[in-house]
Amino acid sequence: MTTSSWQVERRARILVAAREALEAQEYEAIQMRDVAQRAGVALGTLYRCFSSKEHLYAAVLTEWGTRSAVAAHGGSPEVRVRARVHGVITAYEQQPQFYRAHVTLQSSTDPNARTLLSEFARDARRALAAEVAVLGPAPADDAATMLWALITSRLTHAIYRGGSIDEIHRIADEFVDLLVPRLRDEQV
Repeated sequence: MTTSSWQVERRARILVAAREALEAQEYEAIQMRDVAQRAGVALGTLYRCFSSKEHLYAAVLTEWGTRSAVAAHGGSPEVRVRARVHGVITAYEQQPQFYRAHVTLQSSTDPNARTLLSEFARDARRALAAEVAVLGPAPADDAATMLWALITSRLTHAIYRGGSIDEIHRIADEFVDLLVPRLRDEQV
C-alpha cells in the first residue's frame, strides 16, 4: 500500500500538533481531540493514522529524538561521544515533559507504541555506539548500553526527584573518562 503525498503531509501535521501540545503541557493532560483540532483533522482521521495516544506520542518522541540528536562531526571518538551524551542530556533538560512521557509510555500495551519505543532506544544506543566504534562492535555496543542506562537512570532521578542535571553531565563525563584510554589505544 502506497502513501500519497497528502497522507504524508497530514501525518506530519498531526505529529507537529502533538509535539506542540507536549511542549505546552504534560502528556497526561493532552486530549486526542485537541491534537486533532490543532492539526486540522477529524478525530477519526487521527485514529486511522495512529492506533492510540500512546502510538502517536511514541512517534512524536521518535521524531523529536531524531531532530534533537547531536552528532559531532570530526574530532576524536572522545570528543564525539561527549558531544552526543551531553546533547541527549541537554535535550531532555530543556524538555523534561518529553522524558516523563517517555517513561510513561514504557508501560504501553499498544504494539505500535512498543515497536516505536524499542526502535527509539535501539537507535539511541546505536548512535552512542557509533561514536566509540573504534572499540570494536561488541565493546562499542556494551559502552553505549551502559551510557544509555546511566543517562536514563540519572534523568529519572533528576526529573522525578529533583536531582541535578549538572550531576548527570559530571557522571557521564566520568564514564567517558573510563573509556578514554581504550579509545586512544584503539586509534593508534
